Amino acid sequence: MRVLKIKSHLTEVELRKVMNSQKSIQDFKDWQIIHSVQVNSGKTASEIAAILCVKPENIYKKVQKYNKFGASWKTNVKRGGRREVRCKMTLEKEKEFLKGLEEDALAGQFITFQQVKVKVEKQIGGTVSDDYIWDLFKRHKWTKKAPRQSHPQADKVAQEEYKKNSRRIWLPNR
Repeated sequence: MRVLKIKSHLTEVELRKVMNSQKSIQDFKDWQIIHSVQVNSGKTASEIAAILCVKPENIYKKVQKYNKFGASWKTNVKRGGRREVRCKMTLEKEKEFLKGLEEDALAGQFITFQQVKVKVEKQIGGTVSDDYIWDLFKRHKWTKKAPRQSHPQADKVAQEEYKKNSRRIWLPNR
């Protein structure tokens, strides 16, 4: 394995300060990798990975980014959440859209998945996948409503009595 070389953008003391000032565990671990590589010069990625319990590939990635971007290598890294470039609508537009659907539903109209999909495609001027619609519902805490399995005023005793006393085999009248 090749020996890691790291550019000294920050001193060991500055690295330790930055590492300890991190608020998330993942950011702390990333800075810990950089600090370990800088302090243990001459070690391979697999040796450092064994100490830090990470994969050697992760160490190579972090060191490469640090060498390329310097001390600001973590500022442009984002994890999870909505990527505005890939979003069809902003959250505000989605809320306004669903508010209109809610008004239709309260007016007594049925709102089905297909109707919502057609309206979304009409609004954005393109096609969307089924997953986009279900994710839209989930993002705004909309749930699927289904009819009850039994009537709330049903007589359970009478139903059980009917099951016990009814004929088991149906024979047509001749």
